[in-house]
Amino acid sequence: MCVPTTDGRELLLIRHTEPSTDVALLLEHLTLTLPTQPPPKIRYPAAKPPA
Repeated sequence: MCVPTTDGRELLLIRHTEPSTDVALLLEHLTLTLPTQPPPKIRYPAAKPPA
């Protein structure tokens, strides 16, 4: 998800969905864990070439 800010930057929220109940049960049975959610990133706009 990309959220524009008032100063021209973009806030990038990269999110993964949570597993369904049956998948979570299977992951637990296999002793597997999913990675944590990555932190948000702030992207600055690319420099505009002179006109």
